Amino acid sequence: MFNLVFTGLVLAIPAGLLMLRRGAKRPPPWHKQPVALLGAALISGSLAVMVWGFGVFSGGLDVQETCELTLHTTYDQAWRDRTGADGTSYFPLSDACNEHVSLVPTWVNPAILILAVLAISALFLALFRIASAILHRKELVSS
Repeated sequence: MFNLVFTGLVLAIPAGLLMLRRGAKRPPPWHKQPVALLGAALISGSLAVMVWGFGVFSGGLDVQETCELTLHTTYDQAWRDRTGADGTSYFPLSDACNEHVSLVPTWVNPAILILAVLAISALFLALFRIASAILHRKELVSS
């Protein structure tokens, strides 16, 4: 899983930066260029995936050993089963040793949400700009 996240970042972040740079060189502002918006969407989406991967693997491979040996706290399997904080949900991420100690940092879930909203917004705005440019060209050709 980590290899997949890392490969996506290695491919998407340079592509996004290149698209932002190409869009920023043009005369109109960068936020009106679909290429720059697609670059921003790639960067935000890549960062969202990276933060999600960090949150998923924050407990390590063996949660009980992480709780007892690294955090020096008790591991309560009965509480984890009862509350659902066993690391099986994809969002919001929750993985805990007991009711007082969480393995997922508190900033992970809000960061995933904000980055995903930014990526989706930039993607929709880029598609809107492309569609309006196509419609505007058709109006110019027909008149």
